[in-house]
Amino acid sequence: MAGADRAAVAAAAIGRIDMWLQEHAPRARAALRPPASERDLAAAQEAVGQPLPLDLRAWWLYGDGAHCGPYVGDSGWLIPPGFVPYSIAEALKSRRLWMDVAREIGPPEQLEAFVGSENSRPAGTVCHSWLPAWIPVATNHAGGNLFVDLRGGPKYGCVMKFYRDAGALAEPAWADVAAMLYDIADRLTENEAQLDKAGQVYWE
Repeated sequence: MAGADRAAVAAAAIGRIDMWLQEHAPRARAALRPPASERDLAAAQEAVGQPLPLDLRAWWLYGDGAHCGPYVGDSGWLIPPGFVPYSIAEALKSRRLWMDVAREIGPPEQLEAFVGSENSRPAGTVCHSWLPAWIPVATNHAGGNLFVDLRGGPKYGCVMKFYRDAGALAEPAWADVAAMLYDIADRLTENEAQLDKAGQVYWE
């Protein structure tokens, strides 16, 4: 899907998500942060060394993540099956953490060769170690992240899961951020989401 098309699908899905949250989960909606600034978006772009996909920009321009309580975002697990959206600052902090962990795997010269090789493979290719072309977008607060894969190839921009003990060893969860948002919007309107007593979203 072309970038402009991704952005249009993302914008339409965000509108549906926002409408559902306002009607059914106003507390969860209120927990979303204000839109990201262009300065924050530029910082994310600089960190990964390339432009952000337009659908990811649309998501962060809707809300720069969710305010977090001690264990979970105050919005709840907005992204199924149980992920809380990152702000850009949190995303970049998480990315730095995972890259630091990756550097501890082995001798620097071997690691550099391995990372260079894996980072040049097509987007969507599995890898047990964090790569520079990955940018996190959500957390499960238990060692798991959703990330957008910015390596090249037909799956550029896909959304994958990364776990502390295993890495990213499964096929992409969504083709791109637009597909993720469209899926969330559909699930919300089909009443698949639940609300706890605090008005936070969770998924059975």
